[in-house]
Amino acid sequence: MITLHRILMAADFSDYSNEALDYAIYLARGFGADLYMLHVFEPPFFSRTGVSPGVRPEVLQWIKEVKEAEVRQLDDLAEKVRHQGAKVHPVFKEGTPFLEILKTAGEIPSDLIVLGTHGRTGLAHVLMGSVAERVVRKSLCPVFTVRPKSFANAGEKKRPGSEGSL
Repeated sequence: MITLHRILMAADFSDYSNEALDYAIYLARGFGADLYMLHVFEPPFFSRTGVSPGVRPEVLQWIKEVKEAEVRQLDDLAEKVRHQGAKVHPVFKEGTPFLEILKTAGEIPSDLIVLGTHGRTGLAHVLMGSVAERVVRKSLCPVFTVRPKSFANAGEKKRPGSEGSL
């Protein structure tokens, strides 16, 4: 029998992430599990240490404002999830997304990780990598990935005479 007590869902506020959130909410309610909704703020490379030589104060102020806005966005999203009947815990971390997802999954400890995928292929995938792929490869718990419906539908070819049929 499968039991889920703690589900970790990585939220980046994209449409892809929102599709995955729908599944995470459904699973959390169905299993009576706590839903930990994680957002990872990835600071620009030049500000990893906080104050880097040559970075203007207004740039650092802008980074601080973006980070604060993302914290508010996570809290607002968590409130919407609460209204859908899930017990949610917003978690905000700073760092490299796939590493923070894996660390948080261990800290909770998670029974399942839910992630949306961006569906990148080819050169875009090679250049940008895949957070979901890295998490799947290194996670100690099961990972449920949600492929965007728009990508699934784009790959289907219509059969002649299939219009209007189920």
